[in-house]
Amino acid sequence: MTEDQHKLAIEANIKVFDSKMAEDYDKRDAMQFLSTFFAKSLLEFDVSSPRKTPEESNKLVGDPEQPNNGFSPDKSLPDPDTFGTQFPYSVFKPGMKMMDFACGTGILTQYFAPYLATNSDQTSDIIGVDINSTFLAKYNEKASHVNATYDGVAMTSYLCDILDPTAQQIVSQFEGAMDLITCTLSYHHIDNYEKVTQKLATFLRPGGWLFIVDFYNEDVETSVSATKSASEAVRHMGGLKVDALNKTLGEYSKLTNVSSAREARVYLWQEQPFIEHHLPDEINEKLKNKQLRSKISNGTTVYLVETSLILAIGQKK
Repeated sequence: MTEDQHKLAIEANIKVFDSKMAEDYDKRDAMQFLSTFFAKSLLEFDVSSPRKTPEESNKLVGDPEQPNNGFSPDKSLPDPDTFGTQFPYSVFKPGMKMMDFACGTGILTQYFAPYLATNSDQTSDIIGVDINSTFLAKYNEKASHVNATYDGVAMTSYLCDILDPTAQQIVSQFEGAMDLITCTLSYHHIDNYEKVTQKLATFLRPGGWLFIVDFYNEDVETSVSATKSASEAVRHMGGLKVDALNKTLGEYSKLTNVSSAREARVYLWQEQPFIEHHLPDEINEKLKNKQLRSKISNGTTVYLVETSLILAIGQKK
């Protein structure tokens, strides 16, 4: 991808993720559920254990009959007071420095703060990076609340395209500094995610981890949906391939302990454009034939769909 193409891709994403979407984003049923589910999944993830088998990850998570699929931060997330004892192999530790890349409004990022709070002289840094100033304004509102609520936590943000040579002054401070980088539901928007991954890998300290969570359309593994076009902002129709992610993390980015696997299948209430550009052909056929359950949410028709999620991980040597 040329520099001009890269800039056009960013402009397309900013155009789609506009001020109206920023206002609506956190209110969506799917985002309320997914932000809590991702926080729980990443916080509790055991890097010392084998990845889930296809059978283990096949069970659908959530109850679509309940608000936010039955998930809420108060009831679903682990107890911060006993977290270290309950989940000793979690990568989330007080005093760490983490980055939420393509952080958006911070709807997920905020949930990490209670688990990084510390009463010692250490400070836990939570850094959000995004290309969208409108979304970062929402992030900064949450950061103000976090910083006023949790001792020893500094939640900040940077408006930055990490591949932009003119952003080097900002980017240079990230080099070799991060214990953990998370990125959720963003890779399918990025044309050159290989280069982005290579850059993110340089931000990690030795032993640091990169966690990537995204939509996973099993069709892409067999190229069933290869001819279906992506939307203006969705650069990789339907999700990402396991082998491609592993190669990007390992061969291209020189990370170790690399693995990619379906982490879960979930129920989501989603709009028609999302279904058309993200989900398998089978579900799109059901949409076309009016076989999906629907309801009105925030004035918009949404449909109940089953969606797979992939988690890719890699560690700095």
